[in-house]
Amino acid sequence: MRDIKSNEDIVLDGRQVCIVDDDELFRGYLAALLAQRNLVVLEAPDANGLQQVLDRRMPDCLLMDYNLASENGLFILERLKLRYPSLAPIIMVSADETQRTAVRAFRSGIADFVCKRNLKLEEIVGAVRRAIALRVRDEVREKEVTRLREHAKFDELTGIHLRAGLEERLATIAETARRTRRHYGIVAFRLTRVGEVQERFGVVAADRVLRAFGQKLREHLRASDLCGVYDRGTCLYVVDTDPTPEALDVLAQRVTPRLTVDLDISAAHVHLEAVSARVLHPDDGDALADLIALLERRVDQATDEHLQNATSATDWVRTPSATEVKAGLERRREPRLRTLKQGRIFLNGLQSTIDCTVRNLSSGGASLRLHGPTALPELFRLKISDGGAVRRVRKCWHFNNDVGVEFLPD
Repeated sequence: MRDIKSNEDIVLDGRQVCIVDDDELFRGYLAALLAQRNLVVLEAPDANGLQQVLDRRMPDCLLMDYNLASENGLFILERLKLRYPSLAPIIMVSADETQRTAVRAFRSGIADFVCKRNLKLEEIVGAVRRAIALRVRDEVREKEVTRLREHAKFDELTGIHLRAGLEERLATIAETARRTRRHYGIVAFRLTRVGEVQERFGVVAADRVLRAFGQKLREHLRASDLCGVYDRGTCLYVVDTDPTPEALDVLAQRVTPRLTVDLDISAAHVHLEAVSARVLHPDDGDALADLIALLERRVDQATDEHLQNATSATDWVRTPSATEVKAGLERRREPRLRTLKQGRIFLNGLQSTIDCTVRNLSSGGASLRLHGPTALPELFRLKISDGGAVRRVRKCWHFNNDVGVEFLPD
């Protein structure tokens, strides 16, 4: 798949577009417009009809009415995203031309929004072309990222060796040990409750936890040490200099307590501790596969014992009370400039915006006041005043209509 330099590079001939609208006359009107550009048009009167179309084949683009007879198009969109991971880009078509309707649609992840009134050929064709072009660019980018990951030597979250590279180096060490009768040892370090963080706070939060874990691990290892990711949340450290059992135990006892991760995510504080286990060649086994299998059992046992000995199953996560959140608004690392400026939050790239008021501002972040209850993602972009630059930010806390953000490097 080639890269798309501009929307005009997209050839529409033969592309499939599905129109979802309970108005048969309007479906026919749209179909006639799209047929003028040699687009293959599929039609569905409701969500059930659309599902039948998508189960047969995913079209290149969906044109969906905002208000269907039986239900709202946005509710259908949410169900579609759960059922179809590779959902085609959606253009919302609506008779409601208010800004609020458009904002709600963009927040739900649509590619474009067009109004039914006086809808012209070039307008709808242009929207379809842009949506497909955006999808193609995303697919090209995703394939390139996948290719780079496959050839990468280091894990992007933890900054240490990937499993493939680790296993290759381990095989070399094991073969050398067999020929030279040298000893080697492997220590497994595992951060507990990573799966629970992902289930409760999402993938992005779990990635932040793993990134912090990897950073702590790198701080206590030498550049010449061999350490790599074995599994999500589990890293292996290899010692190939004839270690003794005592030396491996000292290493594990020294490093393990220093791998504890304390992090604020999604208005909660998580405290995650690490566990460790070790194996020694040839005392615990001669074959590398046998050593790894034993190490897995030992680190699983260490994890179970740690979780069973925890004073409470909820001690690892702490959600601040309303009083603590309010008090936290006034605690800063540096003085904040008390200000009242207009701000604008950008979601889904630069397509969907939310107005807000910037109440406090410093070099590291800002506090925002939303105009009403609004769900915000962890990462978004913020523009302060009309002349300000659009900056990447991370949401640190969110209480009622108040939001605290930190500025991220571009």
